Amino acid sequence: MKAFEVIFSSNIKEVNKVVRQAQSYIREAIPNVDNDELLDLRLILSELLFNAIIHGNKNNEKKLVRLHIWTEGTTVNASISDQGEGFDFSRLSYSGEPSTCEHGRGISLVEALADKIVFMKPGNEILFSKRVGLHV
Repeated sequence: MKAFEVIFSSNIKEVNKVVRQAQSYIREAIPNVDNDELLDLRLILSELLFNAIIHGNKNNEKKLVRLHIWTEGTTVNASISDQGEGFDFSRLSYSGEPSTCEHGRGISLVEALADKIVFMKPGNEILFSKRVGLHV
């Protein structure tokens, strides 16, 4: 199956539409995906897209966000990138405890829900993967 890709302006109002389109692609690519897995993927994608818009592109609607999703068997892979300067992801630390800070909970949530996350240098692209559809 072909990959899913969308590039859109940094407008938070676009996130729900983009996530719905991504979920449709995933449902078609992996028919065994269940609603709980789709909810996990919705949370992961929403958090990462909001981060790209708010933190990466600083809400500058002239800057773009790119979402690329592809599947390999029962694994959903995705890349989210923005046009921001990036950040030093090596400074992130996970305590395993829920964050009480206003910022920083999104990456902890993604780490908890995804099977793998990888930050790409210079810190304006993140890759994640999650296995789904294994509950048959």
